[in-house]
Amino acid sequence: MSLVDFDRRAHRLEYTWICTDGGRASSTRPKQKNDCTVRALALARNLPYDEAYDVLKDAGRKCSRGFDFVKWIETQPWATKIAFPAVKGQPRMTPAQFCRDFPKGTFILRVTNHVLVAKDGVIYDAFENRPDRCVYSCWSVSSSQPL
Repeated sequence: MSLVDFDRRAHRLEYTWICTDGGRASSTRPKQKNDCTVRALALARNLPYDEAYDVLKDAGRKCSRGFDFVKWIETQPWATKIAFPAVKGQPRMTPAQFCRDFPKGTFILRVTNHVLVAKDGVIYDAFENRPDRCVYSCWSVSSSQPL
């Protein structure tokens, strides 16, 4: 299926998706935008949204702006990177394939211009992702190590 043929109204998700804002609505910052990194950190590490916001603010994230999450998370001892390099002639990893291949554990997934969370084979995000969206890399999250 090409992007041109994609019709958002007529597709069926091949994975379980839970719509969540990671606690943003009940935080002191309910109107944040471009905060997928904050939501992902809050969900993956079971942190309140405000605490995750403050951690990333201390790391250089600006209010309602994007953030170089990859550069930051690569320095975290509780996150182990798993890459999905492109292989010529083979389809890239999708969220549905990821959930089938990694049914247990907590992961932060990097897709084009966005990050989201997968916990025990379920996707957690504020919006539904296209079924053909590519997962470029992910980090296995250990909750036992301090932030």
